[in-house]
Formats: sequence, structure tokens, C-alpha cells
Amino acid sequence: MSEARRATPADGDLDPGFFDDDAQQSAEWLAWSDQAAIDGRLESLFGETLPRLEAVRGTDGRPALDDRFSAAAFDWVVSLIEVAVLDEDGRYGVENGYLAEQFITYVGEWMVRRIEGVWFNSPGNGVPILDGFGPAIGYRWSQESANDLLVPLFMMAVEADDAPYAYFVDLLYGRALEFAEERDQPDLKAELLA
Repeated sequence: MSEARRATPADGDLDPGFFDDDAQQSAEWLAWSDQAAIDGRLESLFGETLPRLEAVRGTDGRPALDDRFSAAAFDWVVSLIEVAVLDEDGRYGVENGYLAEQFITYVGEWMVRRIEGVWFNSPGNGVPILDGFGPAIGYRWSQESANDLLVPLFMMAVEADDAPYAYFVDLLYGRALEFAEERDQPDLKAELLA
């Protein structure tokens, strides 16, 4: 990918009217969004968390994970969010914040790697999982200046009456199909619709 993976103070078009230039340089944000930190959370997700969740839920529908960023892998990973972060009463447990961070990182990194998303900090949008910064994904290719605030999206998903899975699949299809159309990528569109 030729574009930067993380926004700079000059990238106000990723969140028009709300983009916080200074927040892109905060120490907490730079540490959280550092590629090594992102890769570490992804390794924890795939190496520890998902195998443990599979032991609870089973392996039905598990795709080959040789490509962690395929549409099938995304679909399967987000299907496990409910098992990971909801308590016995079906509510989000704050003690599962580290697990939520792993899933948020995966969703965001999927958008970065597959549809040219850019990480940026939306500092007012990290609570209740993160304090002082809020991971978001912006899209330079979008004609609508669209972005995804990942913690609010995650919280809406886990607090909904329906399973969280549908929120993330809708996000995948909404953004990725728009990207496939904009960038004339029939292979990506076919993968998503398979």
C-alpha cells in the first residue's frame, strides 16, 4: 500500500470538522497505534484468544487462517466477539477490555490492509475501553469523507439486542463493497459476496 497507515496532523479530511491535529501526536496514541503494538495484539488474538474461544464454542465454520485478512477470516473472527466479551447475562464486561482491544485492532487493521483505511485518533471516542484516545479508521478514497469510530461501533454492537456479529459484517460489506466499486476491484467484490 502506498498510503500511510497512520494519520498525521495534516489529514483533517479523514474526519472533517472533528479531526484533532494534536491528538495524532499524543504519546498514548502513538504507542497504541505503533505497528509493533498492533501486530502484538493481533498475535495475541490469533495465538491465544481465538483458540481459547474455539474451545468454548467449537470450530464450526472456521476457515483456513493462512490469510488472516480474507473476508472469510473476518467473518469468522467477528463471530467470536460475543463469546469473548459478554458475561453470563449477555452484557459487556469491562474486565474484558483487553479482549475488546484485540478485536478492535483486528477490525481496524482489516480495513487498513484490505481497503486502504488509515488509522487516526479520535480522542473523545475511546471510552469505556480506552482512556485518552480513540482508534478510528478513515478512508482517503471515500467520496463521502466516511470514517469508522471503532470503540463506539464495538460498544453499539455488544450492547445491541442482536448478536454483535451483524454489526461488523455490515461494516465489512458496507465499506469494502463501496471500496471495490470505487477502485474497480471485482476480485474483492466476488470474495465478499461468496
